Amino acid sequence: MDDPQSGEGPKGEGPGPEIVGVWPAAVWIVVGAGHYLNDPDHFAGWKGALYFVLGTGLVALVGGIASLSARRTVAGIQERLLKEVRHRRDWASWWVALGLRGLVGLGEAVLVTLLALSVVALLG
Repeated sequence: MDDPQSGEGPKGEGPGPEIVGVWPAAVWIVVGAGHYLNDPDHFAGWKGALYFVLGTGLVALVGGIASLSARRTVAGIQERLLKEVRHRRDWASWWVALGLRGLVGLGEAVLVTLLALSVVALLG
């Protein structure tokens, strides 16, 4: 039940479900696979295991939690802004929500890519 005083909007609305850990780990794996295809000897032995097994797990855990927190923060800010401008959700607000999620996702992808590149350089 929605309480107008609590500041929470109705649950289940928005452009899509929240998935923890999938997006940052997928970016991590794609960057590592790209470097592996470029120089397979770079990931031979313990370096490949360290990067792909341990690194993917850590990025999925830490990056997933940070990603979920960022998306919830953006969703909260968006809800407050929508309540001030428009009192109901429509297609325009849905597109704004989708755009904000896209920007947050792009920022996460850039940060994870920079982290992956620095780890590859550190292992090299």
